[in-house]
Amino acid sequence: MAKVLVVDDVALNRTLIVTLLGYKGHEVIEAADGAEALARVHADHPDVVISDILMPTMDGFEFVRQLRADPAIAGTAVIFYTAHYHQREARNLARACGVARVLLKPCDPEDILKCVSDVLSPGSSPGLALSQFPQDFDHSHKRLITDQLSRESGQLESANARLAALNELNVHLASERDMHRLLRSVCTAARELFGAKYAVLLVKQEATGPQRFFATSGISSDKPLTCPNLDDGPLRSVVAEGICIRLSNLQADPSAVGLPHPYPPAHCALMAPLASPTEVHGWICLVDKPGADEFTAEDEQLLRTLAAQVGRVYENGGLLVQVSVTPKSC
Repeated sequence: MAKVLVVDDVALNRTLIVTLLGYKGHEVIEAADGAEALARVHADHPDVVISDILMPTMDGFEFVRQLRADPAIAGTAVIFYTAHYHQREARNLARACGVARVLLKPCDPEDILKCVSDVLSPGSSPGLALSQFPQDFDHSHKRLITDQLSRESGQLESANARLAALNELNVHLASERDMHRLLRSVCTAARELFGAKYAVLLVKQEATGPQRFFATSGISSDKPLTCPNLDDGPLRSVVAEGICIRLSNLQADPSAVGLPHPYPPAHCALMAPLASPTEVHGWICLVDKPGADEFTAEDEQLLRTLAAQVGRVYENGGLLVQVSVTPKSC
């Protein structure tokens, strides 16, 4: 059993690791940033430090630099446990600083325990002395942190823009009385909200038997588009099981999603059920995300929430009774 210092500015993140390691018998102490962590290392001499990278006051890289600068604690093993470790430069810099291992959030508990065990095992690499640090450490460190902060700022702006668009859409959901016009608006708003190349929405109209209503956004075609089937391809699972599905590497084939010819090429897709608490009424499908190979888990969660809201409005709005046929009913 070992003494482990867990460093993270988010208390919940620390609690998860502390609970896991404590359950396995390790002695665990905590710190909220690199400056506090240095003081704890001097006072408690942990065998291993598990640290986040992006933290206030002193980030993970600067913590490791100062740790290695003190001969009394320079050999302390460090594990980075972070969500901010996707750049090649960050990986190289961590390796050059003598960081023993890197774990990406979220991580399976078994992987965390194995990582700690590996670092504690005889023959594991000791920490570097400060003299062994790369000469351009300060420059590389500042560039990495600046890039990460810029990226997070951009993500925050994007999230705020999404929230504003979602609020506007919710107001529209609450006020629109024409269900067909509402569904067309939802199709367009969803495409814009998620940055999809095009979107398709389909609902069944139970009161009229097999009749369906569908809407598209982002598709320009000289020929009328064929109404998709409710449950072709992966869309069958969306309807039958009421689940969201993300697909990638579709080789430009729209039929891999469940869309008929001549729908535009599809390389990735995100599908969600338009469902009330009691029934799935249809689906919405977003296709291709310019600049990305796939839709994200965050996209999936947001579309699931939006689709559930639309499903409730659809049911409560009276589309389950006789409706007039429109040019895009089939």
